[in-house]
Amino acid sequence: MITGLEQPDSGEIIIDGRVVNDIPASERGIGFVFQSYALFRYMTVYDNIAFGLKVQKADKTCIKKRVTELIELIGLKGLEKRYPSQLSGGQRQRVAFARALAPNPQLLLLDEPFAAIDAKIRQELRTWLKDMIEKLGITSIFVTHDQDEAIEVADEIIITNRGHIEQKGSPVEVYQSPETAFSASFFGQAAIVKDYHIFNYFEDVDGADHAIVRPEFVKVTRKNEVQKYKSSASKAIVERVAFRGSYFELGLKVGDVRLSARRGLDEPLVHTGETVDVFVQRLFVIKENKVYTLENSSAKEDYLVI
Repeated sequence: MITGLEQPDSGEIIIDGRVVNDIPASERGIGFVFQSYALFRYMTVYDNIAFGLKVQKADKTCIKKRVTELIELIGLKGLEKRYPSQLSGGQRQRVAFARALAPNPQLLLLDEPFAAIDAKIRQELRTWLKDMIEKLGITSIFVTHDQDEAIEVADEIIITNRGHIEQKGSPVEVYQSPETAFSASFFGQAAIVKDYHIFNYFEDVDGADHAIVRPEFVKVTRKNEVQKYKSSASKAIVERVAFRGSYFELGLKVGDVRLSARRGLDEPLVHTGETVDVFVQRLFVIKENKVYTLENSSAKEDYLVI
């Protein structure tokens, strides 16, 4: 709808103070980067990037200057005469990015641009894209289902649910201070706990619906390790241990409640079936779609002895 490919049923789309509902897509000044690159197969890198400028009937000298500077910007100098089939996935997406930027759009739309690219290249392109957008100072709307990608690339995140905006703010605000039940459960492998009073030393929220516990809220200690908050800890059975590269992901059962937690590679390995201590240091309590962040009072009252 922003780009003009679909018509909204109601409401106005305003770009830089101008209502664009009745303005044709070609006149809205919008660049679009697709999920599937959508490069012209029989055009070279140079011609793909120049396409939008040729449609605008720009001067040949201007086209050459603009395309050359964009090829340098995306780091593909020397590959101008190659065809898309001769490029890697990451290189193709950079060409798609340059093609969208060539006509100097005032707004850039990116529809899951890295979905078709393997993990290592995707990580590199995220960093590259953020640097490019900051360098060019162009407003960009980036659609993604990848939470890590959103947190890493965005200056502002908008979480939508069934066509309704649940929350918007900086990545840190949205992650650490969720405002609705959907926002609280959106990030990470959040566990829903019906009765959070099974965990010790949390204040009571009268009429609470349920609580949400994220993996980073849970500290797991083996029976032979020192547990700093022993009186606050609960006994748990390790049901699952999964290696995730930089950490171990644990599936835990505390009574009838199942939680996820993490152990670092520098910590002794925990085994399936092992009984461990679990300390929940924080949780989000949901009451009528409002979120209350509760800290474990035993950790809050901790003090330093010098």
